[in-house]
Amino acid sequence: MSARIFSKILRGLAVTALGVASYWSIRLAYADMLFRENTAASVERAVELDAANARYRAWLAEIQEYEGRDPSAALETASILNPSDSAIWIRRGLRAESRSDFANAEEFLLHGAAIDKLYAPRWALANYYARRGDLERFWPWVRSALEIGYDDLTSVFRLCWSLSSDAELIRSQAIPPQSSVLRKYLAFLTREDHLDAAVPVARSILSQAGPTDTPVLLDYCDRLIEKKQTSSALGIWNALSQRRLIPFTPLDPVLGLAITNGAFQSELLQRGFDWRLSAEPEISAARSSSPPALRFRLSGKQPEHCELLSQFIPLAHGTYRLGFEYKTSLGSRSGLRLIVGDLARSSELNGAEWEQAQVIFRSDSPSLARLRLVYERESGAARAEGEIWLRNATIGLEK
Repeated sequence: MSARIFSKILRGLAVTALGVASYWSIRLAYADMLFRENTAASVERAVELDAANARYRAWLAEIQEYEGRDPSAALETASILNPSDSAIWIRRGLRAESRSDFANAEEFLLHGAAIDKLYAPRWALANYYARRGDLERFWPWVRSALEIGYDDLTSVFRLCWSLSSDAELIRSQAIPPQSSVLRKYLAFLTREDHLDAAVPVARSILSQAGPTDTPVLLDYCDRLIEKKQTSSALGIWNALSQRRLIPFTPLDPVLGLAITNGAFQSELLQRGFDWRLSAEPEISAARSSSPPALRFRLSGKQPEHCELLSQFIPLAHGTYRLGFEYKTSLGSRSGLRLIVGDLARSSELNGAEWEQAQVIFRSDSPSLARLRLVYERESGAARAEGEIWLRNATIGLEK
């Protein structure tokens, strides 16, 4: 064969190959365009043009199922074309389950978990065994899902509690000892008011707590305070203090240690047993650090009866002395008082220079009282306008 003839053959083959490549390129591009139109007819035509595309088959199954048609064939073909796609195996499992074909349903779901070590297949299996009432298989799979879970895990925790009310069983069988999961589980228990169930979870977190754990522990502490579970709330608060995650010394009402941040040396946490400021817009507050004190300004438009500041204080049985220093520009009819729950009230605060004041009160049993700085407009007086300063608040047991 001459070189000229051989060259012509090569050119012909090249042109043919180019033509074939162009044809398939145009065909596949057209198939993709049809797929993106996202109608039953266009996706079915896209599958005809690109029969080896597992993604087209899987989406065709979605459309068929939405329209009430049987997607089984499309799903099976998609799993053959892309056997490593766990989502397709999960869908095949759920489809088999819907037809009460439980043997194949379990097989497909287990296969999905075998080829994909991530969260979705494990969560799908946990749900499957939950629906089947097979708790022996449910607990290992839900724990496996939680071990690699991320974002919001509320639905997982809620499923556990829908299957059992045994808090210790759930904790021991389902909850892995990972800090990230424990934090989310404690947050769930706090929101759902499973406060007793939260005790060992909080204890586990506290054993190795760091700054990232503080917010959820404070949320739990706040809920315990709200429910008047003072002893448990103190346990959380003092543990945070001992680990230096909050800048306050531990409280012990038996020893008279019942007030937090009384000198206002730290920024107000507005959580737990620290001070909480009023949200009233006509009252502003600021803390000075040299010397430490807290200043409030009343605009004169505040409500006739309102709260400026408060703190929950734990009390034991005994007589206590509340001491504090203040000054105010509100005059002799300031309407300001410090109130200790329903146990005692100070006289009206009206000193223009720094004054020392005290309130003696008695607690007849361990309790939780609310210490409040309040404004109460007296009859015949104009609404107060001006400032009040507080510092050096202390509480101690009387001898």
